[in-house]
This record gives sequence, structure tokens and C-alpha cells, in this order.
Amino acid sequence: MANLKVIAAARARARDRLWEWTERPLILRRRVYFVPGFTDEDGLSCWGEPGSRASCFASQLPEVCANPGLATFVDFRRDGAAPRYENFIRFGAHLARLVAADRAAAPAGAPAGVDLVCHSMGGLDSLAAIALLDDYPELDAAPLASVRNVIPFDTPFLGFAAASNPLFGKLKRMQRPDEPWLTSQLLAMETRSLRIAEVAQARDRFLDRVGAFWPRGADNTGGLIEVPHESASFGEPEEFARAGRERYRGYRAWEDTSHSGAKGLTRDPRAIVEVLEILAGD
Repeated sequence: MANLKVIAAARARARDRLWEWTERPLILRRRVYFVPGFTDEDGLSCWGEPGSRASCFASQLPEVCANPGLATFVDFRRDGAAPRYENFIRFGAHLARLVAADRAAAPAGAPAGVDLVCHSMGGLDSLAAIALLDDYPELDAAPLASVRNVIPFDTPFLGFAAASNPLFGKLKRMQRPDEPWLTSQLLAMETRSLRIAEVAQARDRFLDRVGAFWPRGADNTGGLIEVPHESASFGEPEEFARAGRERYRGYRAWEDTSHSGAKGLTRDPRAIVEVLEILAGD
């Protein structure tokens, strides 16, 4: 059982750390992309609003980083509408094309590598961009290269158990009744789907193409949208090919967090501090 006093103290220390960084700002080592998840195409639910008083990445980065311009909060919407993509592989191609365009426009001497911070399905988008696009030439997107850190929050790498739950599917259709492609996006994450099977087969290819992989999860087993730890961790380290295991930096679950919402792990100051330390590190 979680010790709420200990957790509250840890959160307080993290807030103090963020405050310290406003006086001595961190420096991002390379361009970083914050990739949102399913039905959060503009990222406002997971990354938050710039200028918000609430704890969130969008409001903290300009305050604690000396070069916040290197951060991109990916917005998959076009003219206010969500893209009609049928699965996370299509989102991955979109992400790869976005990064390629940014690299083409970057000034001489700009950092060559990128970091990816992802929420939920956004981690599957990122894996697809890195390790699956070779198998989809029709999408006209080269695989994403020179990725240093991938930090996914509660990504269902081994499948999302609630994807086949009729109640959850009905809820999403009620929320956005004019977007039938959401059903296809959801079922692509189902535990036994062909797309998740592709992800499993590409596990070693993915790990071979990144500098470091930092899977993170919410330590909360209640509710329809919680992702099982084994799925969010992408398996145990020994399940990866030996040659790439040093890139697997270990799974961590944050206590007293949930997948999303006000207590979502992407809004937790403990997680925000850890991610910023990684992004400002090697």
C-alpha cells in the first residue's frame, strides 16, 4: 500500500527542484518531441497548456529550461480536426515526416539527434516511426534515425487490455461520434491485434535504433484506461536481444498516479523532474 505521506514529500521535493531550476535553468541537449496519445491529438490532456498554473510539461519547460525552443509539442490535428488515421503506424509516419522537415530546416550546427517523450499510444507512434516504417513504403516516410532517448509514459507496447472492452469503445464513440476511425485506432492496440504483433516482432530492432529506452508507468490498477505494467514496460530486460540490453534503462512505476487526468503521471512533478534531468543529461 502506498505511503501517501512519503509520496507527498517526494512531490514537494520535486516542486522545490523545479523552482531551483527557474534560477539556474537546464539546457536541453537536443530537440525533443512530446508525442500525445489516443484521442489527445493536440497533447493538451497529457502535456497541458502553456502558462498554466497546474503542474505540466507545457508550462514548466519555458520556466526551467534555457532553450525551450528545442521542445516541440506534437499536434496531430489539421485545421482543428483530428487526422483520419486508422492506426498508430500512420501516426508514426506523420511523426517521422515532421522530424525530417524540422531537420531539413534546422540551421547549420544544430544538434543532430532527437529525444522523444511519449504518452500512451504516443509511444507506439514513436516505435512505429523508428522501427516499423521499413515495412510500410507506401506511407512515404523514412524511419526516424538518430534518436537518443525514448521516454514513454504508460504505453501499451504489449497491447491495451481495455481496447476490446465494449464499454470503453462505446464511451469513445459517444465522446466523438463523427470520427469512426477512432474504433480502428483503438482496436489496433488490442492485445491480440496484428499491429501489436508487429510491435512485438520489432522489439529488438527498435532497441537497436535508440540510445536509451526509459519506460515508465502509473502504479494504479483501477479503471478501464490503466495499462498493465508488463505492457508498459515492454517486457523484462532479458527478453530483449543481449546486444541491446544496455539501452533498456529499466521500468519504473510512479505510485499514486493514474494513466491520465489531474493525477495522471505526465502531470506528476516527480516524473517531470526525472524527464528533464534525462533531457539535460547525456
